[in-house]
Amino acid sequence: MEKRVQVGAEELKNQQLAQEAEKEVRSIAQARAAYEQLIDEIHGYCEQTREFREQAAELQRSGRTGFQQL
Repeated sequence: MEKRVQVGAEELKNQQLAQEAEKEVRSIAQARAAYEQLIDEIHGYCEQTREFREQAAELQRSGRTGFQQL
């Protein structure tokens, strides 16, 4: 009987450890998804910056200033 209780307690502890590990894995997955979303957003800003620089260079080459459209 005592052995059964001990085995049951070990199983419960193992289940709790498994649940904690699953929570940690989910948390890591969520953090990675958020990180990837931020990286995508940063890449978008970098692309937008490149485009603005190209537009500024074109304006300088053409001698245009102000808010005229290309």
